[in-house]
Amino acid sequence: MAKRVLVVAGREGVAPALQTQIEIWGGALDFALATSANEALWEVRGSPYDLVLAPWQLPEMTGLEFAEVVQALSPATRLILIGVPVTPALQNQAKSLGVYALLAQATPQEIAGFIGRALEIPLPQPRPAPLPRPTPPPARETPTAAPAPPAKGEAPPPAAPAQPKAPTAAAPAAAARPKAPPTAPPAPRVTLTPAQQQGARQSLQDLLVSIGPQVAFLISTAGDLLASEGSAGDLDLVALAARAVPSLAGSDGLARALGDDLLSSLYLFTGSRYDLYAFTVTRTIMLLFIFDKTVVEGKLGSVWLYTRRVVEGLRESLSP
Repeated sequence: MAKRVLVVAGREGVAPALQTQIEIWGGALDFALATSANEALWEVRGSPYDLVLAPWQLPEMTGLEFAEVVQALSPATRLILIGVPVTPALQNQAKSLGVYALLAQATPQEIAGFIGRALEIPLPQPRPAPLPRPTPPPARETPTAAPAPPAKGEAPPPAAPAQPKAPTAAAPAAAARPKAPPTAPPAPRVTLTPAQQQGARQSLQDLLVSIGPQVAFLISTAGDLLASEGSAGDLDLVALAARAVPSLAGSDGLARALGDDLLSSLYLFTGSRYDLYAFTVTRTIMLLFIFDKTVVEGKLGSVWLYTRRVVEGLRESLSP
């Protein structure tokens, strides 16, 4: 299967050096095009790519901010940024964000070389067109003689003996019933102090102002609603909290399997009218907010960049 590569357009559209890569690699790579950074992030989130090629000048965010969100959504995706004013400090930042390469001014051939090394595949070599093979003459068909009928008074040849039926295997013994998995202990209850309540509400209000969701709220892994700001409208936040917990509570176990303390997980549930974003704050608290797309639609890149900073503040104030 061909490696998947996403090409992102910048402020000036698709750079000619990036457009040329499609011609250089031909069918060796599976290319897709995103017309903006936010569209590229939706693509990476929905179906991770092996490599993303993007210019440094993006209309919605800087190249490093774009790299940060790509790394969060798809850590295995490699990123090459083109047209970068490379400095030692910028290279250190890019390295910490997992950027594969920063290129200042590069020819299409140099970019193709970086693509080959990033994907660990050789550069395609142009091959001469094969010479046409001569068409062999059609073979003559040899008529097949029909079997001679038996002579008068002669018995027809005996039919082949019927093959004996294979013995039927005995039905296997009924398998033993598997043991039921152990029941997980109930999630601990969470109680916020008045000072924590006040700080949490202020953070939720900041989210409403900065990125524009309809409502933002904190829930515990036990399904309790801890704090909320905004207008829920017809939405039942308590019911949403109870239904969201089973989908969100798995990040703690995943973090333990990876040998990490806590994963900064982002979940997105998108529908025809509402988009629900969810972030892990602590092992027992999660942040959720909902966009009503008929009013305003959240942009994935902006949501991640701003909310990550809010989550860090909440984590510091709400951690036990």
